Amino acid sequence: MSAIAPHVLFEQVRSTAAWALDGPASPTTSFRDALGDLDAATRAYPDGLPYFRALLAAHFCTVATFVPTDVDARIRHHAFTAMDARAIDDACSVIDEAARWDATLVSARVVSFEGISISGIGGEWLAVRAGALGRALSIGEGAIASRLEAAIDEELDREHALYVALEARGDALDVLRAATTIAHNLGDLSRVVDLWPDKPAHAIRAKYTRLGHDFSAKYDRFARAGALNKAVMAEENHRFLALRRPRALRRSRDLLLPIGPFFDDWGKTIATHASLDDRDRAEVVDALLALHASRETQRGCLRALAGIDAATRGGLPKIVELLPAKTRRALASGPLRDALKTPREAFEARMRKTVQRAI
Repeated sequence: MSAIAPHVLFEQVRSTAAWALDGPASPTTSFRDALGDLDAATRAYPDGLPYFRALLAAHFCTVATFVPTDVDARIRHHAFTAMDARAIDDACSVIDEAARWDATLVSARVVSFEGISISGIGGEWLAVRAGALGRALSIGEGAIASRLEAAIDEELDREHALYVALEARGDALDVLRAATTIAHNLGDLSRVVDLWPDKPAHAIRAKYTRLGHDFSAKYDRFARAGALNKAVMAEENHRFLALRRPRALRRSRDLLLPIGPFFDDWGKTIATHASLDDRDRAEVVDALLALHASRETQRGCLRALAGIDAATRGGLPKIVELLPAKTRRALASGPLRDALKTPREAFEARMRKTVQRAI
């Protein structure tokens, strides 16, 4: 697989999430350093460590945006195929650095409770470590494999502990958010492990491919989280490809989409954010209506539209005056009319009851 040229990679980040590059570098923001030195990444292209670090930084900055960089296969698989033991060990240090980056700076999909935070970006690092682990196992580097396995287990321990605490003491909506995040992260991990060659240890492969299904395992709550996600949230967090069209959504971290279907506040942000004008808002509404038309069972886009309607003088009809008549007719949709009449509090109360029944 050919790698993305560094200058193209850097431009993709600037086009999608330029706001993420503003500010000083620190241990939790050193991704800015990685994306601030085009010369180093270019000299290391395509297999050197500075380029690998830049790939991780680009993925980190954009994976929770509307237009993520397409580097998944490289950072999970192809980057490791020719690595020897020393190169894998060096790559592990870069992955450890990346895992310390502050996900709240680039994602609105972070779940926190009692000092523990998880996000879908954690799943990206699980997947990258799994790629390195597969390579270490295939060349018989047991010490490096143990280091990677320990790092993967540490992240799984954190996510399991968060879910246990939320089920016992947290808000039901955060239980849902955590279930969705964990299901995503376990999926990322298992997909990489499933693609290992036959040579790596079967016991380790089995350990990481059934985490979301085995109620008797060490991480028994992962199976509960997976079942809850499937029962309640499976329709809610698809890729929202229509929202790639409104380029105005790339202007600020404030405009990142949170975990669905809880988009009322996001809709209010769209209606009031200083970086957006009426034409920008109309483009976002048009994309949301397209999403609703393509997936009518998805509640998140309806809640976003309800949030926009509630925070706009004159409501949605005022915004869609800027759209074609065909789009304006979409306001007559029965599910949309019901959503606009349902306050956020009533919607979320129903979701809490759904969680309690499912648990």
